Amino acid sequence: MTFNHRLIFKTVSVILLFEGIAMLIPFGFACYFNEITSATSLFCTMIVCIVFGETMRRAVTKTKKTIKTREGFFVVIVAWFCVILVGAMPYYLCDQGYSFMDCLFESCAGWTTTGATAVDMVAMPKSMVLWKTISSWLGGMGIIVLTISIFPRLGIGGQKMAAAEVPGPELEKLTARFGDTAKISYKIYIALTALEFLLLLPTDMSPYYALINTLSTISTAGIVDLSSTQAGFIITPYIKGVLACSSLAGSISFIAYFLLFIGKWREALHHYEIKIYICIILVSTCIVSISLFYSGVYDSLLSSLGNGFVQIVSFASTSGFIIADIGSWPTTCKIVLICVALIGGCSFSTSGSIKVIRAAVGFKLIMRGIYKRIHPQSVKPIMIQGKPVSAANASSITVFLLLYFAIFIISIVLLGLENQDMETTICSAIAAFTNNGTCFGKMTGSYFGIYSGFGKFYCSILMLAGRLELYSVIVLFSHSFWNSDRARS
Repeated sequence: MTFNHRLIFKTVSVILLFEGIAMLIPFGFACYFNEITSATSLFCTMIVCIVFGETMRRAVTKTKKTIKTREGFFVVIVAWFCVILVGAMPYYLCDQGYSFMDCLFESCAGWTTTGATAVDMVAMPKSMVLWKTISSWLGGMGIIVLTISIFPRLGIGGQKMAAAEVPGPELEKLTARFGDTAKISYKIYIALTALEFLLLLPTDMSPYYALINTLSTISTAGIVDLSSTQAGFIITPYIKGVLACSSLAGSISFIAYFLLFIGKWREALHHYEIKIYICIILVSTCIVSISLFYSGVYDSLLSSLGNGFVQIVSFASTSGFIIADIGSWPTTCKIVLICVALIGGCSFSTSGSIKVIRAAVGFKLIMRGIYKRIHPQSVKPIMIQGKPVSAANASSITVFLLLYFAIFIISIVLLGLENQDMETTICSAIAAFTNNGTCFGKMTGSYFGIYSGFGKFYCSILMLAGRLELYSVIVLFSHSFWNSDRARS
């Protein structure tokens, strides 16, 4: 087994340095809210991260700029394991009585933008809630992409690492250097974050709640505190609209934003995946709204339409925040919400799940299979935006879909060992694997504390696998991955 250890070590060191710097914000809030134990835990973890990260960054000087694809996967999984493990330390040291597995679950749920919890979020210190939303914001775009945007010396190796991390079937290189693409993507991400924060400030929300809602919805994590008794604000239609539109913005492909950024408005507006995504949301909203109205859940069609739209966006973007009693909604509504959650948002966005482009290609493959049964001699390529999908890409997407649902079924069986009811068991797998964080049954409140240590650990692995598009985790169980004689790329 041979890896570019120096580059791996330096990359992880820089990422831990970033993580330590990110803890400065919740540390400041902990001091402001007089949360002494939280401030102490954040300070200790922050100092260790910064000192270790900076020392190792300076110690490891000469590194190869190119790495193999296998090493790209390895760097990503090691980096994510490290940030999740270190990110769990503030929860563990804040003297709230959390078990280590609970802390690991909280950290994993934060970094993977899942938004689930294994503890009482209402009783959690405000600085810890802020730390979870900050980790979600950083995990939304990806820690490797963040590193590459500030650490361009990684060069082409950086693109291979990002390709192993960024959600989507294929990572597009929009500029001559991938480091420039990463920087522009983060500038857009920061701009969207600032815009949502400014839109929430004029409401009854305090700046603190406006901040945590902003960080959690633009990253499609959904860790929002919408309890009016706890937060002291009323959930107005305006707030619902801002949260829904921000989640929608985060789940749209950043390629479209880049095209807008460079002035290619026509290409951005005709982006194939986004058009399908919007159609899915509109059709799903109509079905859910009609069902809500005629079943008598809401008195007016307008209320049914508004609440239906917000929850469809919440599930489709995999934000997973709840603004209504969806547990009492008709079965039709629940099925539609689960379907859009499984499809997810666009590729190269902050959302999780299968992604719209894969679902679209999968549907076209099924339709072509039916057509070929009728006309076996015909040649019918899969066309996306006027271009044929290569056989290699079609095969890759097919394998991904089969692997996705195979892991999903295995997860249901394993979580079934926890002896929860069937709805809760299936919905737990959906909530964790799609990074939605919430679903139905006992998962309506995103609370995974009902599971044992094994259940929480498995759900954590499931969240990470969903966030990293399966392969970065699955390859670790492949013998050829660890056999250097078979690894040539």
